[in-house]
Amino acid sequence: MTYDVIIIGGGPSGLTAAIYAARRGLKTLVLSKDLGGQITRTNEIENYPGFDHITGSELATNFLNQAKKFGAEIKFEEAKSITKTDNGFILKSARNDFEVAAIILSFGKSPRELNIPGEDKLKGRGVSYCATCDAPFFKDKSVVVVGGGNSALDAALVTSAIAKNVYLIHRSEFRGETVLIEKVNQTKNIEQIVPNEIIEIRGEDKVEAVVLKNGREIKTDGVLVEIGYIIDRKLAEGLVEMDPAGQIIIDAHQNTSVPGIFAAGDLTNTPYKQIVIAAGEGAKAALACFDFIQRKSGKRGIAADWH
Repeated sequence: MTYDVIIIGGGPSGLTAAIYAARRGLKTLVLSKDLGGQITRTNEIENYPGFDHITGSELATNFLNQAKKFGAEIKFEEAKSITKTDNGFILKSARNDFEVAAIILSFGKSPRELNIPGEDKLKGRGVSYCATCDAPFFKDKSVVVVGGGNSALDAALVTSAIAKNVYLIHRSEFRGETVLIEKVNQTKNIEQIVPNEIIEIRGEDKVEAVVLKNGREIKTDGVLVEIGYIIDRKLAEGLVEMDPAGQIIIDAHQNTSVPGIFAAGDLTNTPYKQIVIAAGEGAKAALACFDFIQRKSGKRGIAADWH
């Protein structure tokens, strides 16, 4: 099967890229193991422009339907390998081999989980992996923040300005920057519980409490897990340049180190991991991809709009 562009990943960046690529007339395929990526873990989204409130599943479905409306194909298959050829790339999935002129990598990153009882059941019901996204839901409530790096310290500080009180829990010494540790130390409504760790999250329809390793039970309305993210390096490693954190390095136009391979969304070295930013990167990647294919075939690329 032959395509102009294959987009690997069905989250906001991948589906936005599909919308823009298909609208430019490119034969477009999205390969993804699931629909929506991380946003489907979120019950309430209030910071995506144009929507006062929408669930993650609804937003993902909107992205998908719009991509299909413009002609993008969707296959729920896992990409296994990418090989460079004289004319483009051979992409092997779990079930098919594809010939393609260009590729957009947008399979995102996954938050590292605690893997404890109650976590999976209460995801999106008080268990969150994004303080920036979800801290506003805990106004005047009690919140537990888990982690000891910069993201956890920053999450505790951001949440402390909204929530009634914050419990910051980590199994060892904080690893974050000194300035953040000092700010946490000076914030009166942050209680540091170190060293310790959560062994269970309790609640029926929402988070109600956590149980610590020392047996203490803390009543809380939410758990913000900030212990880092993981990226599946198998597909990209050895193919494109990556930073020490495993993120794909891109330029201002979403180009990777390999001509014809673009990247967008949370797997890139862009520091801000937000839905709207991922979608914007997906749009840029699709336009850069169209420009690449046009110029490679000797046609005119995209002219700057401001000329």
